[in-house]
Amino acid sequence: MKMKNKKIFWVLGLTVTIVFLFTANLHAEVGNTGGFGGGGSGGSGGGWSGGGSYGGGGGGSSFFMFPFFGGGIWQVIIFLVIALFLYQMRKGKVQGTSSHPYQRQQTSVDEASAIAKVQAIDPNFSAEKFRGWVGELYVTLQEAWEAKHWHTVRPFESNALFNMHNKQMEEYIAKQITNKLDNQEVRDVKIADFRVDGDQEVLTVQVHAFCTDYTVDDTTGKVLFGNPNRLEERYYRFEFIRKAGVKTKVEADGLVPTNCPNCGAPTKVTSSGECEYCGSVITRGDYGWVLNVFKAW
Repeated sequence: MKMKNKKIFWVLGLTVTIVFLFTANLHAEVGNTGGFGGGGSGGSGGGWSGGGSYGGGGGGSSFFMFPFFGGGIWQVIIFLVIALFLYQMRKGKVQGTSSHPYQRQQTSVDEASAIAKVQAIDPNFSAEKFRGWVGELYVTLQEAWEAKHWHTVRPFESNALFNMHNKQMEEYIAKQITNKLDNQEVRDVKIADFRVDGDQEVLTVQVHAFCTDYTVDDTTGKVLFGNPNRLEERYYRFEFIRKAGVKTKVEADGLVPTNCPNCGAPTKVTSSGECEYCGSVITRGDYGWVLNVFKAW
């Protein structure tokens, strides 16, 4: 492929040289041709890092003006060079940078090894059930984020993660904007790693998903950031924690309980992670897995 690229640029260079030799005598006529009158143009753009604006005006000029080359055939040549560069970038030969933090390349994980580590100390752990639950949890989190009902996912997150997400949600509410996350599709879930960290067990999971991701003004409905027509590919890193020594209960799949493990009441968790009936903290991982890290892979 590198030889092919070299050949393309070699042919282009030879073409430029030939054109230069054969147009030397015509240069005075080729320059300053094709003039036309035009109006100004302007627009605004936005992105994940913030909005911006640009503007421009024109009059009595052709498509590109390069006074050092006199316009004419040189404009065509330079246009071809730019077009070739853009073509190479589009084909992936020239790598650009992405402004979106979740557009990362997938990295290989040794899932079999990670599962074996968990099952060595927790034989009832089911990788299949856990992957299915993580996929459902991902969609639940995304839907709660868009609906701005973050309290509904309180049982699934550690205190630190919930407080961080809840603060971000309050900022969206204050600014009267909504992050729309449509067309959710979980393509794959992989158990990537397992380790014991002090008095906690940590299970790392890779989530491969697609969605449209854009932000709108709540009052006008105007799209502020993102593209509602572009499907984004994402790789996420989920880290779940639980108290070291906790075992999977077959009947509950070892996940977040639907009833308080202490008093048996239906799970209704306060902002501090406590059962609203008996006060037991159930979001520390004392009874099962809770999400402690949610970020780009």
